[in-house]
Amino acid sequence: MPRLPAFATVAAVLLLGLSAQLQAQGCINGTDTFWKRDTLPVVPSGPTAVSVIQGMCEGESAGIVFEMPASMGAQRITQVVAPWGAQFGTNGFSALLDVEVYDGVSFSGAVVNMGTLVFSLSTTASSNMQVSSHGLNALDTSTYNIVVGIAPPNGSPLVRRFAICFRCDFNAHPSGSCAAGWPANFFTDNATAGGLSCNNVITPQRTSVMEIAGQGWRDAALAAVQGVQLCPIYYKGIWCIRCCSTDAFPASYTTFGAGCASSLGITALTPVSLPRLGQTFLVILDRLPANAAFMITGWSDQNSSLGSLPLDLGSFGAPGCLGRVSLDSTSLLLGSNGNALSSMTLPNYPTLLGVQFYQQALVMAPGSNQLGGVVSNAAAASIGN
Repeated sequence: MPRLPAFATVAAVLLLGLSAQLQAQGCINGTDTFWKRDTLPVVPSGPTAVSVIQGMCEGESAGIVFEMPASMGAQRITQVVAPWGAQFGTNGFSALLDVEVYDGVSFSGAVVNMGTLVFSLSTTASSNMQVSSHGLNALDTSTYNIVVGIAPPNGSPLVRRFAICFRCDFNAHPSGSCAAGWPANFFTDNATAGGLSCNNVITPQRTSVMEIAGQGWRDAALAAVQGVQLCPIYYKGIWCIRCCSTDAFPASYTTFGAGCASSLGITALTPVSLPRLGQTFLVILDRLPANAAFMITGWSDQNSSLGSLPLDLGSFGAPGCLGRVSLDSTSLLLGSNGNALSSMTLPNYPTLLGVQFYQQALVMAPGSNQLGGVVSNAAAASIGN
């Protein structure tokens, strides 16, 4: 932020309400979670009043802190949205922004502890996000595997906080400067003029953050420069920063590869529940001639201690049967009426998120072959939230 005397010369413009047609969109994937804290419509229609905060300088950042319920699983950020506007809604003024994502944000008064920087566009891709006025500029981030929600919950009530931030690396407006203000800059959702006190509804605390040169990260509702609080004269509203996300570690159980038949046909693995942290994972086995089977669980579907997979079991007395899972763990299942239930309780360890394992059953089938057994189809599992 520039010195306050210079900043004051543009303050009256900031909060007069700049009307313009904003261009915007929601999530590309309709099943994603859409995150926003500003009060503007998802897709504004017609003239929309906003406040361009001209005092944000090159090298400084604007961000929004989003709150996930403590019970919500980790999220992968698939899209980010940066507000870039200009006086009178003028189109065509551009800037280059770095995209930064933080996980585990916490607050201590006006000071913001941003937690862990989990993504920087300039570091990861050696590039910037190019934005232009006047609108909500979207960037597809689905290929970067940006995961938030790993840090422990904090606050009261307990929530997991992450922040989507944009650092202005280059403001291309031809007549702006840090000292005098930039006519094109980040904007907030509130453009009402006047007011001598900071309204916590219009400018809520622990929502909008800014990185101020020489100070670091500050809560925008409480930030001050030279001892003068920025809200409501120099800053007002909520940054119109948004994002989309999807489950970072969706639980899954997918069967693959055919089994071989007993007198009752081929045994199938059918999940009753999916493998999730802290929950019991259940799989039904059907068509069991002797009401017994060994559930084989392994870490690979490519290699085993007996050789490459799939493994021809003909040499073990089961011609036409293929072993598809590494033999890392076995459990005896006893059932009735031709069915058995496999049960596995997964510990609630976040380090297990995304871990994959494989299963296949060796089915007891006396008289079916020399081995006296056949195998079910196989399944690939991924541990999720």
